[in-house]
Amino acid sequence: MLVVTRGIVLHTVDYSETSLVVKVFTEQFGMQSYLAKGVRKAKSKIKRNLFGPLSLVEITANHKENAGLFIVRDVSCHRQLNGIASDIQKTAVAMFINELVYRAIQGEMHDQLLYDFLYNTITHLDKTTEPVTSFHLVFALQLAHNLGFGPHDNYSGVTTVFDLAEAHFRQGLPDHPHYLEGNLSTLFHELIGLNQDSPLPQGLNHTVRQALLEKTMEYFRLHVPSFGEMKSHHVLSEIFRD
Repeated sequence: MLVVTRGIVLHTVDYSETSLVVKVFTEQFGMQSYLAKGVRKAKSKIKRNLFGPLSLVEITANHKENAGLFIVRDVSCHRQLNGIASDIQKTAVAMFINELVYRAIQGEMHDQLLYDFLYNTITHLDKTTEPVTSFHLVFALQLAHNLGFGPHDNYSGVTTVFDLAEAHFRQGLPDHPHYLEGNLSTLFHELIGLNQDSPLPQGLNHTVRQALLEKTMEYFRLHVPSFGEMKSHHVLSEIFRD
């Protein structure tokens, strides 16, 4: 069956001498794998640059039941992301978002709310004129909520330690090393529930952002099977030095 769907490109792998296997989070079908034949040829009708990280595309493909890979028939750019492409800080944030989403989304189920969240996040990053130094932190917590394992914000004067494994604040330290306390715990509480237009808490300097990011990645490793080790957040450390 020939279908048309919007999608967000997350990952590509070379296949044979001329083709690509492309992992796309689609609006209609969730996470799907597509075979784009011949796109690595110089004269290909479908250009390889359409499959860049986080590219917003419209794909026409054959969706055959029980097929391991669906064959791409046509691809077009759904929306240009010139703001991300022309700004090194936005590019670094986009690389992080791309890797985090690719590692965090499990299975192939259709999820319109998740697709809309990702699409709106990417387009907001592209067009914003505000600083993006903490964009990735807010996004990561929003993504966790959208995937069903967001941290529970029960912070209080008594429950001041965030247990990463149990996903809530508690009184006293847990009997494992996966927690936040002190200033980091307070800032984590202040970040939970923010959106990209919310005022950021005070005290988010480079050192604090890095510590919170490392703990947030630890949180994802604890709650997403086979999450693995992120790489792109190390780039953010260099790009966003105060």
